[in-house]
Amino acid sequence: PVFAKAYNPSEVHFMSDDCENRNEPRKVLMCTSEHFSIIDVKNIYMQGQKGNVNVDRANVQWDAIRNSKKKKKNQKIIDDVLVIDGIEGMEDMVFIANQSFPWVMWNGEKIAIMSRMRHENRQNEIPYVEDFYKDHGYKIVELQSKYHFEGMGDMIAHPGKRLLYGGYGFRTDRAAYDEIARIVDAPIITLELISEHHYHLDTCFLPLNHSEVLIAPDAFTPESLNIIRRMFEGVYEIPEEEAIEGFACNAHMIYGQNKNSSAALVQRGNPVSLNILQQSAAQVLEIDTTEFIKSGGSVFCLKMMVYYQESRFCRTSL
Repeated sequence: PVFAKAYNPSEVHFMSDDCENRNEPRKVLMCTSEHFSIIDVKNIYMQGQKGNVNVDRANVQWDAIRNSKKKKKNQKIIDDVLVIDGIEGMEDMVFIANQSFPWVMWNGEKIAIMSRMRHENRQNEIPYVEDFYKDHGYKIVELQSKYHFEGMGDMIAHPGKRLLYGGYGFRTDRAAYDEIARIVDAPIITLELISEHHYHLDTCFLPLNHSEVLIAPDAFTPESLNIIRRMFEGVYEIPEEEAIEGFACNAHMIYGQNKNSSAALVQRGNPVSLNILQQSAAQVLEIDTTEFIKSGGSVFCLKMMVYYQESRFCRTSL
């Protein structure tokens, strides 16, 4: 049996097909960018970038991402685009993938595990994101352990399966996944990150579909690489410059029932990754996120896929 626990790579005795099926969320949550800036250094990309954000350009880039997702809604590839307002003094809140991890339990109950951020000033973002989930019928789950956990920045689901991958080593603590596996009642395969350029799992690991994944191989220990190669039939290793300079693994892959109903958004200027994405999704849009890359994030970081019910407390972006 596949137990709900956090597995080290050497402990994994199952394949993804042994795990239960899961429906992918079809709504996109974003956080407005008007307060985005760089005021300190939290990762290697932020070095030398303090005060160097062109806010007007960042807002234009953010609008382009939102508008591209609106088009995906009109094409019925996603169901909705939701927006919460950024908060003054919360310069990193725009990276909405980090503060939480939403999940649906076996009985259909929606839960949101709130992150315990490594940097104290980012922990201040949590209550505002928590309010969104409360307004939309989620059960809020606060971690009882003291360990750090940075939401979907470090924990990524296997497409269509009740199986998760948990990155650790820089922002999230390995021990956090023992508690989280019990909460979500699903197995978590832990992946150790060893490159400071890949401080979050979403900078180096992008599942394309149930059987294929895009990775930056230099991000992982040999043991972690081996288990990735076991769990996916197709493992595409992209050039390191596309992973570091182009943030190609931080693309947003929108999973459909098949290639024809799948889409992807990726930072422009990544030819190898673009070609791979075009084999996996019917629509691939290149987009500019260069202002956000200065802070160490791109398309994936700027969204959260959520399950939600209608609420008068959250405005849509339409």
